[in-house]
Amino acid sequence: MRFIGGHVSIAGSIANSIENTLKIGGNCMQIFAGSPRLWFRKAFDDSEVQKYLNGIKENNLGPVFIHALYLVNLATPNPEMLEKSINSLVMDLQNGARIGSSGVIIHIGSHLGTGFDSVKDQVVASIERIIGLTENCDLILENAAGQKGKIGSLEELSFLIKKVNNPRLKICLDTAHLFAGGADLRSEEKIEKLIKELKDFDLLDRLACLHLNDCASELGSHRDIHANIGEGKIGLDGLRSFINQSEFLHLPLILEVPGEDKEGPDLKNITLVKGLV
Repeated sequence: MRFIGGHVSIAGSIANSIENTLKIGGNCMQIFAGSPRLWFRKAFDDSEVQKYLNGIKENNLGPVFIHALYLVNLATPNPEMLEKSINSLVMDLQNGARIGSSGVIIHIGSHLGTGFDSVKDQVVASIERIIGLTENCDLILENAAGQKGKIGSLEELSFLIKKVNNPRLKICLDTAHLFAGGADLRSEEKIEKLIKELKDFDLLDRLACLHLNDCASELGSHRDIHANIGEGKIGLDGLRSFINQSEFLHLPLILEVPGEDKEGPDLKNITLVKGLV
């Protein structure tokens, strides 16, 4: 059985994510552990955690991922923002450990045009500090489309993985980001080339999940714009070919699409993906 789910809301209670997942036909999920646009983070309430854990068990739901807030930037030159980024990720990982999350997925941040080499040591030190302050929950680095100095090319991810050298540091691949970054997932030949690059960069064994999104922007545009499944430039055939590569069959598929009503992943998109696997 393939794990297929989407990013769902925890509004009202973390336990509400279960009903929201079942409503769209998912058997795994991704959530925010607080507002994605506010620095404030707090520990989950004990009673809510227990209710959530009971619901996960009763409904036999698979892996749960937490997505870090959008403000995080481990490459920032601003010491206050860096400290806030680190503290928010520590709290997300601590909450993740309490709910048995498979990991916290992060956008590493932007070097703001100064180049990766100028910030790589700071990013490595920040990741090492975050992992050192937490336990029992993985930190998952997401690839980027390459826009505005965003860190997350395969080469950059490989550097960070090797430099930190900790088994709790993993990778999430986003199909829309791959396509916008120049990987043509419509071509079997280009998919095979991508898999070879993942092997060469020693990233295949670090993959924790796939963000399955169609891409509304052109190939190589470096513009991060998600589209509903089959409605973007990648299309159903490309997505089908990609997710059914033998190297990816074990990975959960998490949708971050706009949905038919612009309210996020929905039953229609999840059903389409179930027809692809």
